[in-house]
Amino acid sequence: MPFDPRGLSSLASTDSFTLWLYVTTDTRAGVLAPGYFAAAATRLQPGHVVVLQSADSLTFLPVRSSAGVGNGLVLDASAPPLRLGGNAALGFEFSLGPVAAVTRSVSLDPVPTGLYIGRSFTIGARVSGPVASLTFSILDAAGAVIAGPATVAVASGGASASFTAPAPGSGYRIRVQDTNEPLAAQTSASFVVTEPFALLTEAGASLTAADGGELLL
Repeated sequence: MPFDPRGLSSLASTDSFTLWLYVTTDTRAGVLAPGYFAAAATRLQPGHVVVLQSADSLTFLPVRSSAGVGNGLVLDASAPPLRLGGNAALGFEFSLGPVAAVTRSVSLDPVPTGLYIGRSFTIGARVSGPVASLTFSILDAAGAVIAGPATVAVASGGASASFTAPAPGSGYRIRVQDTNEPLAAQTSASFVVTEPFALLTEAGASLTAADGGELLL
């Protein structure tokens, strides 16, 4: 059968969208035939959706250009009569209370220089805002944690942690972050760990530093 305009009615509509109901004794395949809705081209616009109550299914059909429709979504292959209920007026009400902005920051102290394998060193950090504790870690060149994490309570606006220098290499970094807010964090510039310095002494024409100290080579 051809399209019957008496079976087409609007269920809901806005400025740019309309949900239609079309009830017919035609099959879904017949309704999907090209040009079936040509007579309703002025009503069915691209982006509209048609709820199709056909002889063999209940289907949601998207409207394309020139009142053509897509295959849509079959909701029921043996559809009972469609029953829809609605309310003439819908309202939404909500309120947002004032939100106080809280700032926090973390700032690393400089990394000690002259680090060699096995040397113990301390790294500190300063904070601002409600930071209760800091977590310190040593990262390798690939960003993997190789020492720590060590969590330290903040006192007098700062905290510090002690580490033992790792194996000789380059690209090491220190990372510190707010334990309760990981986005408040800082990573140091890369640093190098070397082998321990050797001490050079010589009897006779001895090599010494001022005041008799040993000379580092």
